[in-house]
Amino acid sequence: MDQFESGPFGHRHIQVKSFADMETANAYVRSSSTPVSAYLATNGWFAITLRDTFEPDVARTLVKEMKARGAIPDDSFMTFGNIYVRKVCCW
Repeated sequence: MDQFESGPFGHRHIQVKSFADMETANAYVRSSSTPVSAYLATNGWFAITLRDTFEPDVARTLVKEMKARGAIPDDSFMTFGNIYVRKVCCW
């Protein structure tokens, strides 16, 4: 792969879940009360991220705040998204 999905230069994704199959990933995205998207990752799994990307400082703060109020799982994390091959759900 020489092309990957990414937001604006320097921005970060916030990954909240991952699933082994696209059907489960799509169902999660469509039922989520938080705006999220699904990406095919280089490992064959489907990464669920917040729909937008963010400046690093904003992403770091957002992850902490959203975890604290239970809006995203405790194992959510900020990432470059450099393993996301393409968006597969929900533009």
